[in-house]
Amino acid sequence: MGGGWVLSGFRRQRGPLLGTLVAVTTAGLLTVAAASVVGASTSAPAGRLSGASVVVAGNTQLTRVQGDETEQFALPAYRGVPAPVAHRIAAVPGVKSATGEGNAWNGPGRVDLVAVTAKPDTSASELADRIKRVIGPGYTVATGTARGDLANLNVAAERANGQALAGSIVPFIVLTALFAVASTVALSVSSRRRHFALLRAVGATPGQVRRGVLAELGLLGVIGGIVAFPLGAGLGTLAVRALASHQLLPADSSAWVNPLELLISCGTGVLVCGLSGWIAARRAGRVHPVQAVRDADRDPRWPDPVRTLLGIAALGGAITLLTLTLHQSGPDAELALAFPVLLAFMAAAGLLGPVLIRLSAALLRPLSGMTGAVGRLALADVKAQPRRIASAVVPVVMAVSMIGAVFFANRTLAAGTVTQNEQRLVATSVVSGAHVTASALRTVRHQPGVRAAVGITPVSVVVSDPDLDLISGEAVSSGPLGQVLDLGVVSGGLANFGPGDVAISTLEGGAMSAHIGELVTVYLADGTPYRARVTALYTRPLGFGDILLPDAVAATHNGTPPGYGQILVRGGSIGELPGLHVASRSVVNAQMQLDSEQSDFADNMILGIIAILAAVCLVNTLVMATARRRGELRLLRRIGATRGQIAAVFGWQTVFVTVVGVLLGAGAATGTLIGVSRALTGSGTPSVPVFPAVMIIAAVAALSAAATLIPFRVISR
Repeated sequence: MGGGWVLSGFRRQRGPLLGTLVAVTTAGLLTVAAASVVGASTSAPAGRLSGASVVVAGNTQLTRVQGDETEQFALPAYRGVPAPVAHRIAAVPGVKSATGEGNAWNGPGRVDLVAVTAKPDTSASELADRIKRVIGPGYTVATGTARGDLANLNVAAERANGQALAGSIVPFIVLTALFAVASTVALSVSSRRRHFALLRAVGATPGQVRRGVLAELGLLGVIGGIVAFPLGAGLGTLAVRALASHQLLPADSSAWVNPLELLISCGTGVLVCGLSGWIAARRAGRVHPVQAVRDADRDPRWPDPVRTLLGIAALGGAITLLTLTLHQSGPDAELALAFPVLLAFMAAAGLLGPVLIRLSAALLRPLSGMTGAVGRLALADVKAQPRRIASAVVPVVMAVSMIGAVFFANRTLAAGTVTQNEQRLVATSVVSGAHVTASALRTVRHQPGVRAAVGITPVSVVVSDPDLDLISGEAVSSGPLGQVLDLGVVSGGLANFGPGDVAISTLEGGAMSAHIGELVTVYLADGTPYRARVTALYTRPLGFGDILLPDAVAATHNGTPPGYGQILVRGGSIGELPGLHVASRSVVNAQMQLDSEQSDFADNMILGIIAILAAVCLVNTLVMATARRRGELRLLRRIGATRGQIAAVFGWQTVFVTVVGVLLGAGAATGTLIGVSRALTGSGTPSVPVFPAVMIIAAVAALSAAATLIPFRVISR
């Protein structure tokens, strides 16, 4: 059986193969779009440095060597160039001028960078080489487009964030596509059981049938990849523009469009089709010819034993992972297991689909009398065709579980942020403004009735958890911190917090394996190492930060002018202060709640991708499942069933598919949401508002109904 058999399948079985092609194309399209973002061209304009031939700055990369591995991380603040080094640069042959640019807060005798102009007879690259030889290692020397990264250090961070986001989406796409295509392929192969039975009856071996199915799927993967390439490249261009507009990529970024993406697209299609179709191909080729012809138009009475055993194993693994999640001692471990729990439950639902369908039909049998003859007929058909119904239920499970897990995890995070903000802030008022200086802090402390006043300012810190990672936190001034902030300290304390101390959230502490009294090394925004003793672990980092540093340590290394973002005040009645704004705790909490409720673009993008894949799979599978029932519909009409009665049967089966799919999907998402909630908020109860939950269920129900009843109306004619 060669390519001719495969091509004949395309000619005679267009419906099932078209459904598989749609699912594969969608997966390839989204993969190409993600690849376009990962490889986006993100060089920034040199801006104020455009007139410089060469730009010199302190090393903008934090480098860590562990064994044979070297890890680098882009720093968010300048290290500074000492004045003697700047003088040596000015004396390099070929230098016309060397101008120091920088801010006074970097420290005496230092500038952020040196802008060097070459003499007319010296090229920029030649001058850069001379400068490197003179100043030695420890500095970044840039020419051409690389000057843009020194003009704005945020460019490197934005580039890394956007590309990491796109890279993290790819596994979601591939895994979700595996579930989507597996369901579609299973239904496609099942709908052609008679075709395979006839092939076996005329002498085709099981290996030939299996290889034929896999060849067919491979060809579909290639075709889907070719179709997906231009569409994915266009979508990637739009995604890069959207990410850049939300400061997740540099402003002038452009998508990566390369013929290699065609290979990525086709490779994804072949991989997804091959992995998802392996079980279906095995099933198509292993049945005895006589039995194959006899059973071609009905599902086997008993589910496939191998599939059932794999499903039981997946369910056992999901329960084991959930148990481990609930017994983890650290939030980071709970968070790490959350997504695997979801995947394990989804795999169990997919593999045990026929068993669950028969079980559900048995449980609903006592209620079938309330629906009359139409309901009994619908339930009997469900019981007789568990595989076909399972193929329709699985995409509903996937849609509800994936969308529900991502959406309600975000809602849980938002709700936890609001709650922790209210619990954390115990100051009676907050002073803010454009220039909240140390002088303003002293002024506030001398206001009548003020019992405590502490200045805080946001900081960025690079930690090893275990890879280098940038986390946000707060630098605090001296003072009675506990009178203005309640961080939910569970170990250690913040009394007399000062230089040599550091406080870490329990989530970040778990990732760093840090314990009370232990010495840890973190890196300030300009790469300066800070070795300190862990004096407190706290549980309320949401909306605040995962690390707390003394302001005296971070003040000259944060890349910002000295001062504070806010002054937290306890007691007293603060009057009007020049250039400053005073707000009560209730007003500040209300503003924080408003900020936390604003949509997060990155999370919404991931949710949108999952929703697209889930919707395509859901509609695709249900349309195929409905279309293959043309013969069943004809038989019912011949024995006297009216069109309305048949429509009612289809309607009841749609209700069955939707209800069972929603329940299984909600169950699969619950374990993940419990783990996420425990890790982020300390509570095992996730935030699941009624209205969004109802809207998700309603959307799934509407898609299910449309994908079933619209094809029914077409074929019933």
